[in-house]
Amino acid sequence: EICEGIMREACLSSSGKQFCSCCEVRYSTIKRTNTLTKRNRSKQTPNVAVRKMVDSLKCSCPLIGRGCKWLGTLKDCEDHLDTCGYVLALCKLKCGKLLQLNELKLHEEKKCPLLITECKHCE
Repeated sequence: EICEGIMREACLSSSGKQFCSCCEVRYSTIKRTNTLTKRNRSKQTPNVAVRKMVDSLKCSCPLIGRGCKWLGTLKDCEDHLDTCGYVLALCKLKCGKLLQLNELKLHEEKKCPLLITECKHCE
């Protein structure tokens, strides 16, 4: 097996070897070999059964260490990360602060040093 991790994009070569399509290129670069010739590369087919099995694996959010309690399937994890409040993002006001999304709104609306506020002495 070429892939050393979870086969997210499992494929099957014409010789019956299983590999992850995104890892094959990295592997051949490291080993300085072309594990799949151009002729065989066109014969590789997605391994739908393995892909479905991998997609249905249960997992927690990779940001569990920051406090996220999300649990779901590997297939849904990418969608979750698009909205996870524990993902880090830069302040849109460009103060340079890197905050979790669940803290960012409060920072940008009330705490950012670059926030433009109305002067209480001006009209």
